[in-house]
Amino acid sequence: MYGLLNLRKTRKTNNMNNLTDEQIEWELECANRLVGIPNKNAGMIVETKSGLVGRTKNVDSYVNGKVKVYTDKGNLLCDPTTLKQIGFID
Repeated sequence: MYGLLNLRKTRKTNNMNNLTDEQIEWELECANRLVGIPNKNAGMIVETKSGLVGRTKNVDSYVNGKVKVYTDKGNLLCDPTTLKQIGFID
């Protein structure tokens, strides 16, 4: 986020007035991917064995062999073998 704040401050002096904040954030994300810095929000969309849909984050570590799953009803710890992968968050 620090780099983004600096980019916003300098955009007026670097002739970047035509870019929106969203476009700047996207350009920064692309630059980070090119140099190998992973996205902290990257992960998977999963369905639990009870039918709840949630997400995981790649940066989270296992807790007692279980994966943290973030759902609308709260955070869960699930056995990774019981999760059904629905999609990816890049």
